[in-house]
Amino acid sequence: MSTPAPTNFAFSSDEQGRLVFIAADGVRHEKVRPVRLFPLTEPQHWIAIQDEEGRELAIIEDLHALDEAQQVALQKALAKRDFVPVIHSIDGITRAADGHDWHVTTDRGPTVFRVENDENIQSLGGTRMVIIDHGNTRYLIPNVTTLDVKSRQRLERYY
Repeated sequence: MSTPAPTNFAFSSDEQGRLVFIAADGVRHEKVRPVRLFPLTEPQHWIAIQDEEGRELAIIEDLHALDEAQQVALQKALAKRDFVPVIHSIDGITRAADGHDWHVTTDRGPTVFRVENDENIQSLGGTRMVIIDHGNTRYLIPNVTTLDVKSRQRLERYY
């Protein structure tokens, strides 16, 4: 087993359990968020740490390169962000001023979200798809072929 490479930053948690990034110069960045980069099929690789305004503070190429305590802190923060609603049906798509409003039924119930452009509808290989709304929430379609006919027709117009 190889020893993790030393990092020039650290993670901790604040009183509310939110991730805190401590840079090499000792500056603490509160309310940071970890963001999985692409490819999404490699969840242990390429994780960006962003500040409140979305600026990248660091990129972690391999989660396993961190020591165990840092891995645990980062994995806890990722688990909080990894809520991915599963789309069961696409009930309608309506034009909006800055994109399209998707009316869907998910495993959490009906919801509406805005998709700004076609680039936010991505194949994950095979029959899996992810749709990213304007707030960067990801919605998963685990198997497009299991959607009802009307849902597939609505999806085909935009993908």
